[in-house]
Amino acid sequence: MTSSILHITDAASSGVLAAVTTFARAQSAVPGIDVTLAYVPRHDSPSPERIQALAGDRVTVLRWSRSPRTALPALLVRATAELTARRDVLVHLHSSRTGMIGRAVAVLTGHRGRTVYSPHCFAFDRSDAGTLHRRVLTALERAGTLLGPRLLLVSETEERLAQRVLPRARTAVLRNRVDAEQLAALPRPEAGAASGGDLRVVHVGRIAAQKRPREFDAVARRWHEQHPGTVFRWLGEGERDLLGPDVEVSGWLDRDALLAELSRADVLLFTSAGEGLPIAVLEAQALGVPVLAHDVTGMADVVIDGVTGLLRADAEGLLQALGELAADPARRRALGETARARVRACFGLTHLAEDSFAAYRQVGVPIGEESA
Repeated sequence: MTSSILHITDAASSGVLAAVTTFARAQSAVPGIDVTLAYVPRHDSPSPERIQALAGDRVTVLRWSRSPRTALPALLVRATAELTARRDVLVHLHSSRTGMIGRAVAVLTGHRGRTVYSPHCFAFDRSDAGTLHRRVLTALERAGTLLGPRLLLVSETEERLAQRVLPRARTAVLRNRVDAEQLAALPRPEAGAASGGDLRVVHVGRIAAQKRPREFDAVARRWHEQHPGTVFRWLGEGERDLLGPDVEVSGWLDRDALLAELSRADVLLFTSAGEGLPIAVLEAQALGVPVLAHDVTGMADVVIDGVTGLLRADAEGLLQALGELAADPARRRALGETARARVRACFGLTHLAEDSFAAYRQVGVPIGEESA
């Protein structure tokens, strides 16, 4: 009988960690389901105590490495030991490196038919990667489907991408979720000014190439030529040299501080080069913050252009769209409120555990039944 779930990730920070702990917490609330979350840390991972708090008391949280320097060897060794000891566990792998290592271990330990993989953004889909690099990453993902073909994607556009590029894969969608009711209840200050002069424009996440901070910085620099009073603020930490003096950087924030900053924003300008389905965008929308973003995988699922936000193809388009939103506070409010309602309806926590079990079954991994 398969009634135990083991989530494993090396991406124990930011959106992936939020998604994994949300899945684990919901599943652990179902009677008869035992849930474990095993991780190796990154340099920006929260403390073990904080990860336990995010997952909830019913989830067993295991830290398999004390240092990011030993993360991947520890992942290989500890995953092998864990799967050797636990013969009937359903294994859910999160992120690309864990997906490759974990599926290889699953084959060696006899868990191939009970293992699913969620990339949370395919590395080959990032538009900031070079052509050769993307081809290599695509080849690796195709090889990975030979080890384990069962994929759970976090958005419909990510699933369509997988079906197109990885024809051997068996796929289902398990959307990322947020506590929409809790977020909607948080206080939100009045939106900013009618002109661009004192807008507050933010980005959320690690300062890293994937998030295209140079593009955020370029928009800020050009905008400040006409509107020097506007605040452009990056909520997160990372490679600060990718941002210039036109952008403030908050540094790492705990969850309460992050949500407080996000609730004060007039616009979330999300310049990411690739996503699965971004938690930060869902949280902003749940707070009623309008989103302006690149039209990449994972974004069209949460931002309906002209209805719940605006999608644009390049920096010039983002700059023009920011001008439209700056000049029209009523439109900002309308986009934010429509987005808030859609997040509550489509991306809330209701039925998350049941939906996850249905997704496992869809790719051929029964939960609470004898596995094939």
